[in-house]
Amino acid sequence: MAAKLNFTSKVRAGMAAERVSAGERLAEADVVNIAQRDAGTASPEAPPAPEPVESGDALLTLHAVRKIPVEDVVSNPYNPRAFYSAETIDELAESFAAQGQITPILVTKLAAFPGQYVIVDGERRIRAARSRGDKYIDADVREGLDNQNLYLRAYHANKEREEQTVFDDALAWKKLLDDRVYVDQVELGVAVGEDPKHISKVIALTSLPPYLLQRMAQNRKEIGLGHAYNIKLIFDRAGASVAEHWLQQVIEGKASVRKLEAAASAEAGARRVGPRRTHYQSRVQFNRPDGVALGELKLFGDGRAELSLKGIAPVDQQRLAERVKAVVEQWASEMDTSDAA
Repeated sequence: MAAKLNFTSKVRAGMAAERVSAGERLAEADVVNIAQRDAGTASPEAPPAPEPVESGDALLTLHAVRKIPVEDVVSNPYNPRAFYSAETIDELAESFAAQGQITPILVTKLAAFPGQYVIVDGERRIRAARSRGDKYIDADVREGLDNQNLYLRAYHANKEREEQTVFDDALAWKKLLDDRVYVDQVELGVAVGEDPKHISKVIALTSLPPYLLQRMAQNRKEIGLGHAYNIKLIFDRAGASVAEHWLQQVIEGKASVRKLEAAASAEAGARRVGPRRTHYQSRVQFNRPDGVALGELKLFGDGRAELSLKGIAPVDQQRLAERVKAVVEQWASEMDTSDAA
């Protein structure tokens, strides 16, 4: 028995020595890279992939920060964030100019993107680098990450920074399920630590127009899931203009979740007892260059078309009316010509 224990102790000691050796080599590699970077001699080309080091039953892959071409970096197809502020990107670019890139981006290689590096974490940093016209960016290259890892690593990183919103989650979770990265909401819920009912309610927000989701994300401090979900119900039952009204009320601090619930219920009741609405077949939405909604054109199956615009200054209304009239008259004359033919 003593001999057996002695043999086991030697095996464990050997495994521990392998781990120490691997750690020492990793530290040496980091020291060399940092020294080369500070001296300005680091090669812009990525070094050869490090050899795996066997330690017990696991394989430890050594990796170090390297410079990779910005043009070879592609966004995470399962990026948990969908909404980015231009101001924060500009601030990060200024930080790069003042003190350089402090934290490397995390990337991996995927067969679907040959010759390119796929971002796991660092979308804001790559956007800042591109805005500056940088040719290279510091990156930590990890091998062997699958689609679930692409999402989960970035998801947890954003949660720790409090950057993630339910509006980002809505778009990301829908794509994960659409692409069958997770088979259903139950499996996705287990992965992100959320109840499937919560997952369902968040994904329901994707039925809102992108401009409404964008505006909610920009005002995430005032708008939680309870607000957003009830605005979604109001949108479904009363349309965009009513939903926009209530969204503005929330932003101004004039509407609680309970008040939105009452409004959504009232719209549902009006829908049940009121005249049947004719649903449009399609619509075209108009936005200003800064993303603010201007209105929409609804097209109905019975041949009607309704144009609704808002926020037009009085001095511009007559000019707009003349242009719309000219477009409609031109279209009408073309219809007459085609009918005659």
